[in-house]
Amino acid sequence: MQFDYREFYIDASPRDEGGRYYARAKIYRRALVDGDAVEVKYSGDLGQYPSDADAIEAAQHWAIQWCDNRSG
Repeated sequence: MQFDYREFYIDASPRDEGGRYYARAKIYRRALVDGDAVEVKYSGDLGQYPSDADAIEAAQHWAIQWCDNRSG
């Protein structure tokens, strides 16, 4: 699941390993000079979930909280 949030772009795509889903997120910010997306934070695995929807929800929640703590 990819979406924009405030000045960030979030990719909350889970890792699927044999029916186990691991929440993870990458957060990007647009560079001021050329406008390219620059990765600013990678969550690593945030836990194992029974479905991809649960893993996406956990990753989105983590990413939004991270962004909220760093937005001006």
